Amino acid sequence: MNNQTSMPDETLIRFYLNGDPNAMATLVKLYKDRIYHSIYNMIQDKYASEEIFQDVFICLINNMIAGKPAGEGNFLQCASGIAQQLCIEHKRNTSHAIVVDAATGRVDFPLHTAMPDTNYYESHQKIKCMIDMLPDSQREVMLLNHYGGLGFNEIATVMKCSLSMALDCMKLALNNLRKMMTEKELALS
Repeated sequence: MNNQTSMPDETLIRFYLNGDPNAMATLVKLYKDRIYHSIYNMIQDKYASEEIFQDVFICLINNMIAGKPAGEGNFLQCASGIAQQLCIEHKRNTSHAIVVDAATGRVDFPLHTAMPDTNYYESHQKIKCMIDMLPDSQREVMLLNHYGGLGFNEIATVMKCSLSMALDCMKLALNNLRKMMTEKELALS
């Protein structure tokens, strides 16, 4: 499997389609952290993120078996695009849901998490909340770049927009975050 980690995505996909299960295992190993963290940062729910992560690879495998290419770009771009769509669908389906803990009777809103005690984690959580308040395209660019680790060419492909549009969305997102931080007088130290 060590030899496979240096192969291009297209070669690994071809090997997988020709019956080599190690090729898919290699693709998962190469991209699992980036894809999972991207999903988790959009959803902020461990169990839902794990489900969506599995669904991304099931969708990719089904598409490959059906003869659909893994996207015009590389495997990571395709996986990120599918993850983004599944996260959007998940948020739509759960945006009005509340969770009641049967043991404690505590009511919790799944898209809002409690703030940890330390200053670092409080600031980090406040920033994540502000990112969630950004318009969809700005939030998606921010999450794909910062948490998903994608470059702007990859983001443009995933979001099906031009490179300049992706860069403009990031610029607007950063400006909007700066304004929110100023308004809320958020100290990041």
